[in-house]
Amino acid sequence: MRILLADDDRVTRIRLNAYLREWGHEVILAEDGNQAWELFRRESPWLVISDWQMPGMNGIEFVRRIREATPPGQYVYAILLTSRSEKTDLVEGMEAGADDFVAKPFDKDELRVRVRAGERLVVLERVLAGRNQELSGINERMRGDLRTAARIQNAFLPREDEEFPGIRAAWCYQPCDELAGDTLNLLRLDGNHVGFYVADVAGHGVASSLLSVMLSRLLSKGTSGEGFLVRHDSLAGAPEIVPPAEVARHLNRQFPWNPEAMEYFTLFYGVFEAESGVLRYVCAGHPRPVLVPAGRPAEHLRSDPPALGMFPDAEFTEYQVRLAPGDRLYAFTDGLVEALNPAAEQFGEARILAVAETQRSRTLPVSVRAIVAAAGAWREGREPTDDQCVLGIEIADAR
Repeated sequence: MRILLADDDRVTRIRLNAYLREWGHEVILAEDGNQAWELFRRESPWLVISDWQMPGMNGIEFVRRIREATPPGQYVYAILLTSRSEKTDLVEGMEAGADDFVAKPFDKDELRVRVRAGERLVVLERVLAGRNQELSGINERMRGDLRTAARIQNAFLPREDEEFPGIRAAWCYQPCDELAGDTLNLLRLDGNHVGFYVADVAGHGVASSLLSVMLSRLLSKGTSGEGFLVRHDSLAGAPEIVPPAEVARHLNRQFPWNPEAMEYFTLFYGVFEAESGVLRYVCAGHPRPVLVPAGRPAEHLRSDPPALGMFPDAEFTEYQVRLAPGDRLYAFTDGLVEALNPAAEQFGEARILAVAETQRSRTLPVSVRAIVAAAGAWREGREPTDDQCVLGIEIADAR
């Protein structure tokens, strides 16, 4: 181990140098405090043995400078040689940063034991610093992977500039971690039909986000000729829109219950036909969407258990409602419904309905943001503990 020895007494330096080299250490010698400080900055020793009283800079100031200059992970063990024994002197030395003291005249065996103790501590500190650096590198790579995964998730969200037959859309997507278990999208099924969904995988973070990405990818491919959201029958000669209840059954089979992962998801999936204004939907274990008709009070749509992925032979109920120009529909995840105030009271579906009602004269994007903001105000500054996701749909004028 590299040791810096600083003492203005030549005889003491010779004796200590001989002992330290006998014990297998590399020794750097300094005759006073100023020289010791210059050698310390140049040679980077692991352990310092310094006399308390030295010309130029005493041992207390030397140790204090060492502590100020040494970065984390490069700890230097400092031993002061002193003839002082008063408690106030020892306290002063410890407060300056000294780790140990050796009384003058020193005993060879005592010094060897104290140097070995310092060596063990410094080695452990350096090993720990190396491990921490390795972990820091691993964490940075993981953060990079999470950022990449988040970009993949975001790629499945609706495009801001995309237009759909008969509707306008606005949405808000706020993961509580780097990755989310919530997802949403709108899909042009043909020139007259739009499919849209909001899904919430149980939990949040990496595990639920993996299922969320798989679900988003599967749904995004459903219109590409693979017969999932749209059937392409060569004999019939025209594509057929798959009913929402059948889509739910298909997804339920695709993602069977895994008792080890304990993953399932709730889903709102609707198909809107622009020509007739009919919305067919399934709401499987999901919070009840809010319908705000242009000329009537806001109301909840139906929702039925179970969630998807829990029971392999589950059946799902399909509903339909006719929508008129100006009607709005809001589908959201339970991160908003279950937002808690300081008294541990949930924000709830009823408050979401009330906010949507009061926002009917605002633009659709403003109303979506107002719902999220109201849940945030309900938390009174507390960070959300679950992902938050809202999709707003407004029926466009047929003209």
